[in-house]
Amino acid sequence: MFTVHTLLVLTVTAVIAAITCALVLAGGASWPVALLSCGGAGGAVLVALPRMINGDDGRDAD
Repeated sequence: MFTVHTLLVLTVTAVIAAITCALVLAGGASWPVALLSCGGAGGAVLVALPRMINGDDGRDAD
């Protein structure tokens, strides 16, 4: 159903998002702000982590 790569990316994304949400809430922010930052952190991890795992830096190999 899921590959190990996909499971790793989803797990790391969930952990990073939860940590970000907790840190923002600990800083005294309101729930909407914490959820927005959580979504932003999760989206950033979903974009960056697969590229880091594959070693793709966006340049074409000549």
